[in-house]
Amino acid sequence: MSRPIDTILLDWSGTLADDLPFVHRAANQVLSLYRKPTMNVEEFRECFFLPLRDFYRTILPEVPLEILDRFYHTAFRFFRPQIPLLPHAAGFLEFCSTHGLRMILLSTIQNGHFLDQAKRHGILDYFAEIHTEVADKRVTLRKMREEGRIEPRQAIFLGDMVHDVEAAHAAGILSGALLTGYDTRAKLEAAHPSFLFADLSEAQAFLEENGQAARP
Repeated sequence: MSRPIDTILLDWSGTLADDLPFVHRAANQVLSLYRKPTMNVEEFRECFFLPLRDFYRTILPEVPLEILDRFYHTAFRFFRPQIPLLPHAAGFLEFCSTHGLRMILLSTIQNGHFLDQAKRHGILDYFAEIHTEVADKRVTLRKMREEGRIEPRQAIFLGDMVHDVEAAHAAGILSGALLTGYDTRAKLEAAHPSFLFADLSEAQAFLEENGQAARP
C-alpha cells in the first residue's frame, strides 16, 4: 500500500460489541413465538446473513418484516445492559484516536441499541460519523465513496461478516475480516477479504507494522 490508511470504518456487532449470544437468544425467542425450531449458536452463525430483510425472508417469510422487527427488538432490549465490548475493542479505538485515524461506524444495529451500549462503555465520542440502521452496507458505502466522503486508497472497513467484505468490495476499498463475530472463517475466506484478522489486536498490529498509522 503506497498511501497510509487514514479512515477506519467499523461494524458494531461482532466487531466491537460481543453481542452474538444475546442476538441469538432474542432471535430464538421470536422463532419460539411462531412455533419454529430454535437454533444453537453454531446453527445460527451458519444460517444468519445480511441484509436482515433477506435473512428474515428465509426463516419467517410469512411474517411482515415490521412485525418481526418489533418482537425482536423488544426481546433484545432486555439484554442490552449485559452486552460487553469484545476484547481489544477499547484499546483499538484508543489507538486509532491517538494516531489521528478517523473512525466511522457503519452498522445495521438499531440506533437506540447502539447509543445505549456506546454511552455505557464510554466510547461514543471516538466516532467522527455514526451510521446505524443501515439496510444495505454495500449501497451506503458505495454512496459514501461516490460523494467523496472517503478516499478508497486510504480507507479500510473492519467487520465480522461476509456482507461487510462485500460492502468494501462494492466501494473499492480495503476489507479486514474479523473472526470475532457472526460469520465463520470458511464463510469469510470465501468472500476474499483483503485481510483476515483473528481480532482487533491483530488489526492494530497490522496498522503499526505496515506504517499505516502515523506516529502521534
